[in-house]
Amino acid sequence: MNQVNAIQTMKKNPFINIKLLFSLILSITLINVHAADITIYVSPNGNGGGSQHMPTTLQKAVAMLPGLKRNHPKGKITILLQDGEYELSQPIYITSENGGTKDLDIIFKAAKNASPVISGGKKITMTGDNLLKAVVPYIDANQPHDLYINGGRAVRARTPNIDHYFNIDKIVTKVDSQQKSKVIQQYEIPTTLFNELATLSKKDLQKVWSNIYFKWNNSIHPIDSLNPEKNSFFSTSVRSIVQNPSTFYVENYLKALDSPNEWYLDKDTIMYIPIQKSGSLEGVIPVLEKLLVIKGDSTLPVRNVVFDGIAFKYCNVKFKEYDFSQAAQIIDASIMIDNADGVVFTNCEVAHTGQYGIWLREGVKNSKIESCYLHDLGAGGIKIGETIIRENKMQWTSGNKVENCIIHTGGLNFPSGEGVFIAHSASNLIVHNDIGDFRYTGISVGWVWGYAFSPSINNKILYNHIHHIGWGVLSDMAAIYTLGISDGTEVGNNIIHDVYSYDYGGWGIYTDEGSSNIKIENNLVYRTKTGGFHQHYGKNNLIKNNIFALNEKFQTQFSLIEAHHSFDFKNNIIISDKGALLQGAWMRGNVGLDSNCYWNMNNGKCVFMLSTNSYGSKPIDTLSFAQWQQKSGRDSHSVLQDPGLIDPENGDFRLKEKSVLRKIGFKPFKLNDAGVFGNRKWREQAELPKEVIEAFDASVAKNMLP
Repeated sequence: MNQVNAIQTMKKNPFINIKLLFSLILSITLINVHAADITIYVSPNGNGGGSQHMPTTLQKAVAMLPGLKRNHPKGKITILLQDGEYELSQPIYITSENGGTKDLDIIFKAAKNASPVISGGKKITMTGDNLLKAVVPYIDANQPHDLYINGGRAVRARTPNIDHYFNIDKIVTKVDSQQKSKVIQQYEIPTTLFNELATLSKKDLQKVWSNIYFKWNNSIHPIDSLNPEKNSFFSTSVRSIVQNPSTFYVENYLKALDSPNEWYLDKDTIMYIPIQKSGSLEGVIPVLEKLLVIKGDSTLPVRNVVFDGIAFKYCNVKFKEYDFSQAAQIIDASIMIDNADGVVFTNCEVAHTGQYGIWLREGVKNSKIESCYLHDLGAGGIKIGETIIRENKMQWTSGNKVENCIIHTGGLNFPSGEGVFIAHSASNLIVHNDIGDFRYTGISVGWVWGYAFSPSINNKILYNHIHHIGWGVLSDMAAIYTLGISDGTEVGNNIIHDVYSYDYGGWGIYTDEGSSNIKIENNLVYRTKTGGFHQHYGKNNLIKNNIFALNEKFQTQFSLIEAHHSFDFKNNIIISDKGALLQGAWMRGNVGLDSNCYWNMNNGKCVFMLSTNSYGSKPIDTLSFAQWQQKSGRDSHSVLQDPGLIDPENGDFRLKEKSVLRKIGFKPFKLNDAGVFGNRKWREQAELPKEVIEAFDASVAKNMLP
């Protein structure tokens, strides 16, 4: 019976069954509840109730969600953000109380043609001529801060200036006699720097931070005192035991303020040297540590929250000192997510952070970050999972996707930050992203060293463009880095180039300690420092149908011999214009090599195999291709022959003829499928600016060890 008929029946029969009346009332109520999804309109200066013509504030809209959920348990509640900048006094908090459910989506969406910005920064106006100043009594001068001018990151006053480093002459280490957990290190430094630091008062000296780069890490610590006998300074840390070769710079003192775009905070006054002479400039100082926190419970996760077309900008992490941590894993993110299911970021921007951009941390499942632009990052881009394995498997993060994202320019405060960092997490898809301009690693997967249990399985790293990694300042790094047993993990159809470390390392694809059961197929890797591929140790990996070309020292490496089968290396094309084609333990290791094409562009004359004791430091034996085949009994179906690439020296790795393909069973793969997809504007945005590439090349040229 429809509603009209029911009402007519009631008019004719006043003694209608009370059950029918109750059903009618309930039906009308449900229709009213579900007749239309709810939209709340917000604007930066909203003071209304949330209608289209009287928008409310973002904070008030979030506060309305629990009540709206009770009255609207199914469908969608959309918070529509109009154009403008939403300056936060505290992060946005989404919990199980105000988040979505399996039946209800909570959507934060940009209005049509709007570009809303959620900001954790405070605007300041600096005035002056050659030196601009602004009084900022509301920030703590003892905490690190960042300053942004016209949307660009300014440089905290440092010596030497940006992208230059000092070498440490000598390091002496001893344990603190009073606190056994602490280590005191003495660093001998250049005389000119020592003399400059010696002019500072004790109070100003202890504000100076030493930022030391060593191996794959950095440490940031105050200077305790100076030692004039050795032209050195003392610094105390918990676990940052620095070894040479290392580089460093010092920052945060007035005398270091000597170059355009540098700034210094003196008590409550910011001083800034403009790039061009200016009477005044507007700047932004991040005052919040986080912009968005989504936190459910392991038994009641936040579900189905969507952010569409929104920019998140300006935040920083507070710390007094920083001890090294691989991948900057102890640094959090501007957007923190725990115990959530179905969280989506689409067409969003995350920028100007002092830390990582987004962290899918504890118990995050079935969530997506798609078509987002993450850039200007203090640490890395996206973290997935935790570095602890929780007893409750429901709290493990898994099944998430990062797709069609541009993740650029990271490691600006913590250089070991990565583009995408996956710790103890399974079944994630990292696909069709453009990751570039990082100081350490592009993508890493796994957090177990060796063959112990690892939850990091079935991860797919596919169709990514990863480039301009390393800057020649850190070591032992790669575009793609793996650790531990990784059943079902695939690294495929990625294009990788321009990976340059400071000292050892600088690989395209690096299967490090215990990396096992990984398929590496259809990747193009070129222009790296130490090699296109390197396996430290692991088991049962498959390296098949890849192109490794034009790498600096070696084309491929293999380090550690183990009793079990380490990997198979088949149907690959390896091209060199210098150095050895293979280096390391290939002769004696338990590996399978066959049906590969090797070639040296200098008329085929090359060292085919170079045996060394460790990372290429001391040659033991060199072999030609014929000697290699004879002595090793391997590569019997491989060839030393020009594979017929069109123009590899200028980046064109397409094949112009197929005779070699038939010999080795190589299957051509599309080289233009990697990277982001979409309209031309989006694809062009994935191209690093010319000045960034020039700065990268210059840093590699002056900082990288030979």
